[in-house]
Formats: sequence, C-alpha cells, structure tokens
Amino acid sequence: MEGARMSKATRVFLSTNVFTGAGRGMVSGGVALDGNRILRVGTADEVLALAGEGTDVRDCGDRLITAGLHDSHMHLLMGCTSERECFLTGARSEEEAAARLAEWFEEHRDEYADDEWLRAWGFCYLAWDDPKPPSRHSLDRYFPDRPVFVNDSDLHGGWCNTKALELCGLDAGVEDSPFGSFGREEDGSLSGYLGERAKAVVEEQANGLLPEHKQESALRDVSGLFSSYGITAVTDMLPLDAIDIGNIDLVERLENEGALNFRYNFATEMLDPIEKAQGLRERFHDKAGRMYYTGVKEFIDGIVTTHTGYLIDAYTDDPEVDRVWLAMDLDEARERILEYQAQGFNIQLHCVGDGAVRHAVDLYQEAIEINGPTDSRLSVEHLDMSDPADWARMGELGIVCSVQPPHLTLVDSLDDDEYRGCIGQRRAKYLWAFKSMLDNGCPMAFGTDFPVVTVDPRIGLNRAVARRFPDGLPAAGWNPEQKITLSDALSIYTYGGAYKVGREEELGTLEAGKLADLVVWHENLFDLTPEGLLGAEVELTVFDGEVVYER
Repeated sequence: MEGARMSKATRVFLSTNVFTGAGRGMVSGGVALDGNRILRVGTADEVLALAGEGTDVRDCGDRLITAGLHDSHMHLLMGCTSERECFLTGARSEEEAAARLAEWFEEHRDEYADDEWLRAWGFCYLAWDDPKPPSRHSLDRYFPDRPVFVNDSDLHGGWCNTKALELCGLDAGVEDSPFGSFGREEDGSLSGYLGERAKAVVEEQANGLLPEHKQESALRDVSGLFSSYGITAVTDMLPLDAIDIGNIDLVERLENEGALNFRYNFATEMLDPIEKAQGLRERFHDKAGRMYYTGVKEFIDGIVTTHTGYLIDAYTDDPEVDRVWLAMDLDEARERILEYQAQGFNIQLHCVGDGAVRHAVDLYQEAIEINGPTDSRLSVEHLDMSDPADWARMGELGIVCSVQPPHLTLVDSLDDDEYRGCIGQRRAKYLWAFKSMLDNGCPMAFGTDFPVVTVDPRIGLNRAVARRFPDGLPAAGWNPEQKITLSDALSIYTYGGAYKVGREEELGTLEAGKLADLVVWHENLFDLTPEGLLGAEVELTVFDGEVVYER
C-alpha cells in the first residue's frame, strides 16, 4: 500500500467536466496518468496529490474530457487511400461523373504510373436525373487505355471501363452468381456496371495493385486525421465482396514503429478456414496492445435501396422483386457461426434488411443454445431496418447492435430519401431504431463505414441526438422517438466500441487501471446544441499516455 501511495503521475488533466463513461457519470476534478495507464480519476485535490516535480499538469477549465472514441465499423485501407482519390458525390448524371473524374485525373496525372489503376468513389446512380446504372462507354471516352474502377456510395456496386474488364479477363461469357450480377447490354456484352459481389474480381485487382508506398503514406496521414477527431481505436472490417481489403503486415509494421496513434482491431472473412482465424488470434491476442484480432465478419444481405436487402415482407415499391436476396448460403452461414462461436471468436454479420437481422438473431440464438455462452461477442452490423419483435431478443441474447448514425442521412433532405418508397411508412418508422435498441438492453457500438461517409464522429453524435438531415429538417427529427441522449451517444462511441471487441476491461471508460486513451474537447459538449456538435473541436488527444494531437 505504501508503494501505491507513492505512485506519481506523469500527466494530470484537470477539468470541471470529466465524463467517465462509467457508473460515476460526470466528475468535477481530473484524470491522473502513470505512463500509458490511468492512475486515478477523482477530485482536483485527489489527482493533484499524485503530481510530482516532473508531472505535466494541464488545467482544462470546463472543457469536457472523455475516453478516446472508437469507430467500430470502417474499411481502413480503403478509406485512407480514398482520401487522396476522386469522389463523385453529388454528380447528377453519368456523363457529369465521368467528366469530373477525367478533370480530377488531369490535375493528378503525375501521381500515377503509366499502367496504374485509377480508382474513384461515391457515384450514386439512383440520385442521377436519369437513375439507371452507368456503362463502360462513358469512362472509355476519357480512359481508353488506363483501367478504371469506381465504387458506388454504398460500396455495394461498381463501375469500370473496358480496359479494366479486359485485364480481369471478364467478357460476355462470365456468369452471374447468386450473390452478384454483371450489368449487360442488349447484345449480352458486359456494360461495365457490377452489382454486389460481381465487382469482387475487378476490385481485388484495383486494390491489390495499389503501390505499397501509397498505402503507407495514406495510413500515416489518416492517423493524424483520427487524432484530430479524438479517435483512438478503430475496428477494420477487412472482408468486402468476399475478398480482404487490408494489409495487416503493413499496419503491424507501422504500429510497431509507433507511426499509428490508434488501436487497430480487425475482422477477417468468415468463409476462410478457421485455422486462419486461430493463427491470427495467436498472433494478435493482447487486449492491451495496439493490434487486436477481433474475429470474423460476413454479409447476410446487401442494401435496401437496390432491393438487395433481405426483408421480412415484400418491397413496397416492387412487390415482385425477390425480398430474400442473400449474400451467402444460409446453411453454410449456420455451420460457420456454430464453429466460430464455439471457439470464442467474435462474429460480425452485415444485416441491413429486417429479414437479415431476424435471420442473424436466429443463427446466433441457435449457436448459444447448442454451444452455450462463450467468449464470443456476437454483433449485427448496420441494422438500418429492424423489426420490433427482434429488439428484445437481441437484448436478452446480448447481441451488439453496431450501427452508423450518419447513414440515417446519406442524402440532403428527407424529401430525397429513398427508403420510404422502398419499404413504406409502416416500416420506415423503425429505421435506425437506436432508442428502442437501448430500451431493450441491446449493447451498442457506433461507427461510420468509412469511406461510405467521412470518419468525422461529430456527424454521428449529431445524427444520434437530433436525427435531422443536412438541411436541418425535420425540425423535431426523423422518427424523433428514436433520438438518444448525448450521454448515451458518447458512451456508445467509447465504451460500446470496446465492449464489441471484448476489450472493455482495458478501454472505453475513464477508470483507474485502464489504458490512457482520452480526449480533451475544446468546449463542454453538453453545453452545445445538436448543431453545435458539428463544429465542436478537439483540444488534444492522448493515446497510450502520450499527447498525439494538440489544437
């Protein structure tokens, strides 16, 4: 006990507003650190008593201090490299999108080798004046000899030119799979539009041939961006279209060099042999470390707006379309989930439609009944739609609802929203049902799906508490009964992310003994309006006990 009393803090942060995220709620006092661990959270006198001659003491006044934020669903390498590439968001036609890409490329031509793939992002043909899928011909006019691949705004569709199809060996003879289709012209030739997993072979080449020096530079840069937003941990969803879109070895090298100021959690493809997961868990098992293997991820369905979401009942705008579009064979899903859950691996299932959510809950419940409870954290990713009958089930089973609040407002106004047309008003009132999930005891985590949207967490906080579109409407919020408090939103963005990956004993709250990842905001977020949250700034970010960002 004498040794404990003599411990001296390396850093002390004083504030009248310390949001612990634990049972103590808000504390007026401060946080004392000893190296990369929290030594004490208490009154100003209590933490100052731990200061010594060399302690870095900072009086933050009434600025809010929170635990570091955790983005619980992103595609890291894809996102950070996209920051240096062209986004076609807002284009109103196929021709405008192709022309914008050509103009952008002319300004950045010297950054590309002669035979290097050109990638771009963010087209949304459903928002075009003529809402039909694009073709290779518009890209061919500008890029006859350079392969081009463009991901759509949801990452569930792709657009490429003729050169890309040729390099990938794709022609009219290629067959669709049950989980993805190739756009075709009247004569049966490929149009250049790639639906769902049909884009996998093109995307794999476009991503796999990205020079590693560009990957490394982008990762180094995005680390600074994360720190400026108070993000100290991420969960990277490597599987996309049945391929892994990451570079674990590169991330490991940069983490070991101390070049990345965030904790990297990652999930791999559930369809891979379980031996791969076992090897990665053995390699990255330290819950106090910078890298942690969190388990596996898989798709159950696609997205609602393209009618690839799996629904309980028929689509309102097209009752004849197949409402049970599936991204994988459900018997295989059952077999894999039973296997991974039995061995304690975390499992994350992409489910956008309410039918996919229900099926995931059924599969998880069966695994728990057969195997019993294990260390496996079971989560459902996205949950744009969910049926009220499943909220209590998820709460009782402890299924994590891993949601992305910015997805609630991917368009500028409620008038532009396509969901209500697809599913009707009855089901639309259950979209992104955050409050109902909390009320039913569901653990929750927040993320962005970066690069589907920016990694900026302020947007997620705003959408969770206000539920307004960028135009500020509806004034009361869309489905206002689903708004949550800022306190809940911050807890989900901190503790929720740690809980989802099984690291809540080390991260997610400001408590003695936990890792020293924290954020000092420039103001007290609780004094701001929901709109004010969008302009809130981070004063400083501490990662692993070190100040890694200062405003």
